[in-house]
Amino acid sequence: MRFRLSAVLCAVVLLLAWWVPFGVHAQSLFAASTAQTGVFPQRAATLVSSARAPLVTAPKSELVERAMPLIGSHRSPVPGTWRPGNVQPTAELLQEAERLKTSPPRNFADETTLQCIAVSIYHEARNQSHAGQLAVASVILTRAARTDRWGMTPCEVVVPVQFSYLTASRRFAPIMAGNAWDTAVDLAVQAMTRGPDPALRDADHYHATYVDPPWNRAMDLVVQIEDHIFWRSRSAEMAALNAQ
Repeated sequence: MRFRLSAVLCAVVLLLAWWVPFGVHAQSLFAASTAQTGVFPQRAATLVSSARAPLVTAPKSELVERAMPLIGSHRSPVPGTWRPGNVQPTAELLQEAERLKTSPPRNFADETTLQCIAVSIYHEARNQSHAGQLAVASVILTRAARTDRWGMTPCEVVVPVQFSYLTASRRFAPIMAGNAWDTAVDLAVQAMTRGPDPALRDADHYHATYVDPPWNRAMDLVVQIEDHIFWRSRSAEMAALNAQ
């Protein structure tokens, strides 16, 4: 019995004598490799750089700006009527849509939410895909959700200073393209029932790709969809952090 215990103790001592130097040597090799190659710091720097890199780089241009939205800090979006809901359109909304298709408005004298969104889609993005048109509607609904800044309804948001298709008296060019108008109305109904597109991550500004307005310097780039680049207002906290 004593012989067996002595043999076991000897085996344990030999194993420790082999493992400890090997473990120390392996740790030293790991540290040396990291210090020489910078693998982990480089990987971390790459990840941080990728996270900060914009999805799209807005082109530099001296062309006249399409619009000059107001700049300023904002509070978080206020949950309300225009947040995502995926509700079914009401019978009244569908009836109004059919009336608008039959008789396009000439001005905003008798405005409704559907009318304001549809007219904006038509004049701002009728040459875009459905995704591009819905993105414009999403910006309008996102702004309407921030009642402390732009207004409490989509019609209060759609004003001449913000949307270049409007004149100072909130008039707009005649709606002549019937098919494009029908599509704008249908997409406006879809936007109203779904709310702002979550994929746009609260984008509340956009401009055409052929301009580079100065106000986008104070904003976060979200995405480019065809001929429009979409931006999100930066919170006061984020603006202060980036200024450091």
